[in-house]
Amino acid sequence: MKYQELSYIAVWFVSFITTLLLVPVFRWIALTLGVVDMPDQKRKVHKKPIPYLGGMAFYISFLVACCFIEWIYPQYFDEKLTIIAVVGTLIVLMGLLDDLISIPASRKLVFELLLGVLLYYWGFRTTTIAHPLGGVWNVGWLALMITPLWIVGVMNAINFSDGLDGLASGQVAICSATIFAISYYNGQIFSCLVMSILLGCTLAFLVYNSHPASVFMGDTGALFLGFILGCATLVERRKGVTIVALTVPMVVLAVPFLDTFLSFLRRMQRASKGEFFMPDRDHLHHRLLKLGLSQRQVVFSLYYFSICMGFLAFITSLIPSHYTFLILILVCMLVGMGVILLHFIESILEQREEQKE
Repeated sequence: MKYQELSYIAVWFVSFITTLLLVPVFRWIALTLGVVDMPDQKRKVHKKPIPYLGGMAFYISFLVACCFIEWIYPQYFDEKLTIIAVVGTLIVLMGLLDDLISIPASRKLVFELLLGVLLYYWGFRTTTIAHPLGGVWNVGWLALMITPLWIVGVMNAINFSDGLDGLASGQVAICSATIFAISYYNGQIFSCLVMSILLGCTLAFLVYNSHPASVFMGDTGALFLGFILGCATLVERRKGVTIVALTVPMVVLAVPFLDTFLSFLRRMQRASKGEFFMPDRDHLHHRLLKLGLSQRQVVFSLYYFSICMGFLAFITSLIPSHYTFLILILVCMLVGMGVILLHFIESILEQREEQKE
């Protein structure tokens, strides 16, 4: 086994063990301080109060893993890890404050966008996009808009998917494993290290967060995971990988991105009533629960779909970059068909309920 491969395993092990040890600590702190997620009849599906400071373990584990890399494998340490840690600290503070006292969604969005702009000037950006007819587009100054929108989009996609036990952490684990495989194939050391950290954190967290969960990650954890994932996909070195860097997580996280898009459309419909930032219980996982599926069935169904998308994303990384748009079209067709089928099934069930009444 190569020295480089050993470093990936070591980093994964450090983040896994650190998270495994820290989650019970933060669960105890949350219970002691009364920081628990109370059940309600509107959008939450759990039946008893659950502590939700588990996401703090992700942050500490990331810092520990970064220190481990600098100490044991200094030749692989990248200064962008420091930048991610610094900005990530601000994300964690915002998420923690939101978990404790609840910050208005509009203020969180503005803060996230500002941090995205800051990251752009620190080198986290994508300047080329695959052209549908071959070649690439140089987006130029539009990269200043794409970068913060991308990072905010990934962060909120993960946050919106954190509605069932193990769903968000499992999907991030699947996405991290996929990007790790692609990065390993292309020799991208930085991405491999970051994905090793994410994979270790999320798999360890699933020990406590799988149904029935004993702890939640809260906004702190969901936003931090999305932030790391969004940043890592903007840091690539090779031209071919740069072009597909955003395509891969878009494919793997097709369901969370679709859920975020549908949520945006619903919010736009409520905007005239001043309820744009009001949450609802119409996310995809909520709708699947309404069909009669159990939490485990919904979560594993979405896992399965994400794994299929992961294989499709890996194939995307192997084909010429000017064909990547075909994969995106295929993904849109598959997801669109899924939404149509879901709506069709919901309509049939509603008609049956009306006939019974």
